[in-house]
Amino acid sequence: MSIGCYPALAYPLNIDHAGKVVVLSNNFDRVRLEGVPAEVALDVLERLNNSESPDDDTHCEYRSEFVRVLKQEKLALDRIGASCTGIQLAALLKETYNDWNQQLFSGLLWTSLFNGTAEDRVVDGWLIESYHFIRGANARLSYAAAQASDERIREIFARHSVEEYNHHEFFAESLRRRGFDPVIVDRVGPLPTTRAVIEMARFAARVDCLAYAACSGLLESTGSDVEKGRAFYYAVGQHFDADKTDFVAPMLKHLELDEAYGHGSVMQDVFQPIPALSIDRADRIIQVAHLFKETLELWFDDISRSYFLRTVDPHALRRDYRFNPAK
Repeated sequence: MSIGCYPALAYPLNIDHAGKVVVLSNNFDRVRLEGVPAEVALDVLERLNNSESPDDDTHCEYRSEFVRVLKQEKLALDRIGASCTGIQLAALLKETYNDWNQQLFSGLLWTSLFNGTAEDRVVDGWLIESYHFIRGANARLSYAAAQASDERIREIFARHSVEEYNHHEFFAESLRRRGFDPVIVDRVGPLPTTRAVIEMARFAARVDCLAYAACSGLLESTGSDVEKGRAFYYAVGQHFDADKTDFVAPMLKHLELDEAYGHGSVMQDVFQPIPALSIDRADRIIQVAHLFKETLELWFDDISRSYFLRTVDPHALRRDYRFNPAK
């Protein structure tokens, strides 16, 4: 099979054949394939399912339209062939990030921060854990550079690490404006899930430097749309800055500094020069990135839940993992 991508069915997918109509469905969508003989539709679907060469001209008059509709309905996607270039894998990752970010940021934490329904203690918790996570860049970026066996990629990670090493200071200033002493916040430490995100990134670096680049690319993709980031911070300030401390201003500066450094293109810079990757390695990279996405999802839910159950006292911070809300 030639280097490149080919269309394949996305799973889970149910295929129902009732009379002259084929119906495709998953957990979210239901699509009726009309205007084409059922036996032809089933044959094309079987070829897609078996990942047969797109150069096969059987039912070619239907295939391109099938693929277009299936992709539009998220029932098919481009799979990598026997091997792929770095550019192709990066393009697939970027497309995947769009879907993952939609899932990540449609959860309770981010929607409640944006629309003003979050409790003040959840806002504090989000800021505290964000501070710990950004400070953890030193634990993951320098580690990723040390683990990278490819000198070119090691230099990219090392440069990124140098550019990020003190960015937690922006969040420390936001903490001060919110009434928290960063020294006390450091002493108490982060939630276990905050540590888990950092450790998951370190695990990715041990698996493959490209797996770490894929995870890093997901992180940077969340902040690459600066206008959307500005709108988010503006909304948080409008809803939760009753004391007019402008505590979101330092975080906004951090967003703009990352844009100036071009951190949104780091993943692309890593992958672009790579002439070929085996299918096994590409699969492993995507699997690790997906696990990282799921770890982020758990982290966001944990911040929302943990700080909703606790009153956050700036002068008496503590970690009480056996907290009983009934008391």
